[in-house]
Parts: sequence; structure tokens; C-alpha cells
Amino acid sequence: MTMNASAAPLRMPAAEAADRGAPPDAAAQLAALRAIVDDLDYGIVVLDGERNVQFVNRTFRRFWRLPDEVADSRPNFIKLMYHGRGSAAYAVAPHALGDYLARQLESIRSGRDGALNIRLNSGEVIRFHCKALPDGGRLLTYGNVSDLVREAEALERLAAIDGMTGLNNRRNFLELAESEWTRFRRYGRPMALLMCDIDHFKRVNDSYGHDAGDEVIKTVADILQKQKRASDIAGRLGGEEFALVLPEATLDSAVAAGERLRKCVAEHVIAAGGTRIPVTISVGASICHTAISGVEELIKQADLALYEAKRSGRNRVCRYTPPAEGEDANAAAAGAPASDSASSASKALASTLR
Repeated sequence: MTMNASAAPLRMPAAEAADRGAPPDAAAQLAALRAIVDDLDYGIVVLDGERNVQFVNRTFRRFWRLPDEVADSRPNFIKLMYHGRGSAAYAVAPHALGDYLARQLESIRSGRDGALNIRLNSGEVIRFHCKALPDGGRLLTYGNVSDLVREAEALERLAAIDGMTGLNNRRNFLELAESEWTRFRRYGRPMALLMCDIDHFKRVNDSYGHDAGDEVIKTVADILQKQKRASDIAGRLGGEEFALVLPEATLDSAVAAGERLRKCVAEHVIAAGGTRIPVTISVGASICHTAISGVEELIKQADLALYEAKRSGRNRVCRYTPPAEGEDANAAAAGAPASDSASSASKALASTLR
């Protein structure tokens, strides 16, 4: 049965249906069906075999800000979609919108269903489905799945965020850092990394209790969050250790950022039970360059600089620079790992200095 669009509300008068040969009872049933479909809370579009629009319900018109005169003119579906594109109804980048429309048109062409989500400027998320009709037409549905998507996004955020500090957890931080590393490799854009560690944290726990230790971790994380740039990626890697990816940063600017963080923490008053807890951090900085293999090595190099900051007195920032030929990698303030054993030795030393 083919539905014909008419001025809203979308009803076919019984007399008109009778003129077309439909019995009065069938005409009344059709009018009632149209009224029901028109009031559904998800969008409905019916296309004929030539992909011309035969019916558009009210919800679809609202989603895509579609005037009645456009919907009732029985346009080709491509024209309908380009109206939505021109009305700025979508809240996605142009290239993503183009991909969405191409996939939607392919689903309509082939008649194969495949759920597609699109976010509108209203904040709603609309899920598209396509059903092939026996006469070669298509039934398109557009359901509002905003609540489902919000719940899924909330769960995804929970899985990506450290529960105590609100920073990225280790897994998510490494994934985001890997994305920045890929950008560095592809476009040669600068990227630096800071490793930060709370000095004498075990002493804080032993002297003031674990609740005070938790408060220190949260305070340092809050300072890190407030001091970083919007483009920087902050994460808690575990315990009292934090990391910060700085896109578009040189080694000098990364060291300067580390110094600002160090100073903010040292000057911040953290109290537990009326007692001021002195807190400082040590920071190591490293920079991307073509000779390193990836994020893991970048972190190792920042770690070595961090360990040197611990060894040389804590509450300071050290940078990683590759050692000169023949130089002992662990003797320099920012020495490079001469071997796996040298790196292990540095980590063993650091564990005694925290």
C-alpha cells in the first residue's frame, strides 16, 4: 500500500478514498493508520521504487526541521537529505556527515538494513533503519536513542576515568597518547611528555594515614587538571604517579610546564586533621623524535629524567637528552637507557628514592 503525503495532519478523507475506489471502511482505517503513524515518537519516511518520498510523519519533520511544503512536494530522498544538511540540523563535522549520508544512501539503494547513528544540534541522537518493501519501495525509520547513547557514553567514561582523581586512567591515557604519537609520526608535529611523582608519598601515608594520602593524590591531580592546556592529556598511571602529554610542545616548553606544576604543588596548602602536610613532586620531561620507537619508549625516557630528579634531591624538574657517545646513560641528569639492564637499574634506584 502506497501512502500519499498531504497537508498536516496527514489524513485521507473518506470521500476522497471512495473516489479512488476504496470502500468507506477501508478509507476510515487508512485515515486512522495515518493518524497513528503521524503521531509516533520516531521518524517515518516511505519511499517508492524511484526513491521519491510518499509519506513523512511529524517526528521526522521535527528532527530535520523540514517545512511541510517540502515534505508534501514528494521530493526525491536525496533532496530531502540535502535539505537536512543545509538546515544545520546535524552536530557533526562535514566529513563525518558526508560519510553518514553516503552510508545511509547505500543502505537505501541495497535494501540491506544497518543501524546508523547521527547526532543533531538539539543534542538528540537519531538511529536510522531501512526496510525493503515488497513493491520495491523503502520504509525508513529514525528513532531517538539519545538516552541509550548517553548511558553507553557514561559507561565508557567510567571505564576510561580514574575513580579517585577524575583523570584518565592508565589504559585510556595510553590510548590517547598513542593517537598523539600517530599524529607526530604522520605530520611531524612536536609532542612532549611529563612524568610526575609525589615525593616521599609512603612517608605521607605512614605519618598521616591513608585518608590523608588519598587527599594528597586528589589535590595533586586537581592541580594538574587546572594547570594543563585544553589540548594536553593528563592521566594517573597508578599510585602516586601521573603523566601529561603535551601536543605542540618543545622540550623547553615542556620543562617550563613541569616547573609551573612543581611550583603550584609546593606552594599549595594541604591539611589533614588541622596539620599542614608538606607535599612536593618530581618531574621528568621527554620529547618525541624520529629515533624512538613509540609511546612506551617516550615514557621510559621521561621516567629516566624523573628518576634523576629524585636522585638529585626531589622537588625539581629534569629533562631527558640522549647521552653523548661513550657517556654512561645513568650518570647524566637526563641519561638515555644504554641497555635494558641499565633501565632496570635506574628503576631499582628510583624505587628506593620515592
